[in-house]
Amino acid sequence: MASTITCTACGTVLGVPKSGIPKDGLSCNWCGYVNLPAAEAEAKPVAAATASKRKSAEAPPAPVKPKAPPHKWADDEDDNGQPYELPPEEVKTRPCANCGKQIDELAVVCVHCGYDSASQQKVERTFQPIDLHWESGWRLSTRLAILLAMQVLNGATLLVGLAVGGTLPGSIAAMAFYVFLQAFLLGTYDTVRIRRNRKGQAEIIVTWRVAFIPQAAKKINWKEHEGVAVGHYDAGGIVDWLVALMLLPYFIIPAILWWYYMIHCDRFYAALCRDRGYPETYLYRGLNEKQAKEIAQIATDATGLPLTTPI
Repeated sequence: MASTITCTACGTVLGVPKSGIPKDGLSCNWCGYVNLPAAEAEAKPVAAATASKRKSAEAPPAPVKPKAPPHKWADDEDDNGQPYELPPEEVKTRPCANCGKQIDELAVVCVHCGYDSASQQKVERTFQPIDLHWESGWRLSTRLAILLAMQVLNGATLLVGLAVGGTLPGSIAAMAFYVFLQAFLLGTYDTVRIRRNRKGQAEIIVTWRVAFIPQAAKKINWKEHEGVAVGHYDAGGIVDWLVALMLLPYFIIPAILWWYYMIHCDRFYAALCRDRGYPETYLYRGLNEKQAKEIAQIATDATGLPLTTPI
């Protein structure tokens, strides 16, 4: 059984409970349309089509729509200059009674203006608020604890160096360099925050920390994108292999750790896409597949952008 379904009214990806789609249908949290189970969803359009045919048989014939004038390139038998039209049985939409825009023929609430055809009044749309944030990789507290443990080792190394005849200025300079390098490696990462208020206004904010110092937050213009994608990518390149080979003769354990985390492990991403699914703006890149999928799902729930890849 699929873990997600697509709302037939507005295209929003909905999560399916472990027990399956309820008998009375799964309500879309974006447009309110009730998505029925497969068997009922197939039976309802047939009944609706039968009722529509009966109604059309009783109603007076519709006026004949005048044909549009042929365009100037209608110069052969394959192109008569007339616009293409779908057969009536292929049309699955109807105009909204309030705004006139095309919506799914089974939709109760218009996804464009919020008009409820059952109560014949415009519904004030409210949304479930969302305010979540994720840190790429380890949490800040874990990173600080590792940095503190490294400083204990740095202090012990400094004392050993002085005991074997090292100079104090040189040892302090070397230790300062190591502390900066450790802080840069441990404290350079990004966090992403996704928010949506009750009115449906959503925003995605990315904040970088460089050596544990937070930089200015950047708000992503998600409306310029076409969808949300999640997937797997290969991060191991020639530079990563060169670093591993450089570390190997001097620092065996760091070289092994570098190879394992930077080259061997699978890496995943969640991104906003443009141009037919191309990941343009990354929201997450790391080792946690579950976190990548969670960020992608929350991003599509908050913004309404469709998922271009299955989760």
